[in-house]
Amino acid sequence: MSGGDWTDEASSRTPEPADRTIPVKMTASELAEFDATIAPLGLKRNRALRIAARRIGGFLEADPETLAAIRDIQAQITGIARNVNQIAKAANRTHDPDYRAFMEERRELGKALARLERHLLKITITAARRDDGKARLCRAASE
Repeated sequence: MSGGDWTDEASSRTPEPADRTIPVKMTASELAEFDATIAPLGLKRNRALRIAARRIGGFLEADPETLAAIRDIQAQITGIARNVNQIAKAANRTHDPDYRAFMEERRELGKALARLERHLLKITITAARRDDGKARLCRAASE
């Protein structure tokens, strides 16, 4: 976020160079399975291993889908803040409070918080990002 607005940080900063070499030993059957998995995707071993390592490590990729989800969450938080203010006003009324309206606002707030939680879970759960390694390989292969 920059000055209150979301920016595409990937385009505004220089990527860290991949300058470390890590030897990996595999059995013949592990390598054959790995090659069979990446061959249809047109990926070289190096690229496939880097994608897998980042996903397994739980790195949060700032791709356009993730940025859009974060922007949506930001808008939802703004809406939730408005709802909280409305609920507080309704609760603090001293003359004839409208409890039906209060309960409806409370119910809507609960729904908004549940939606927000679902969005955040998709983005932040490391296990979900780890499970998505092959999908990342497929997308990278089509780029």
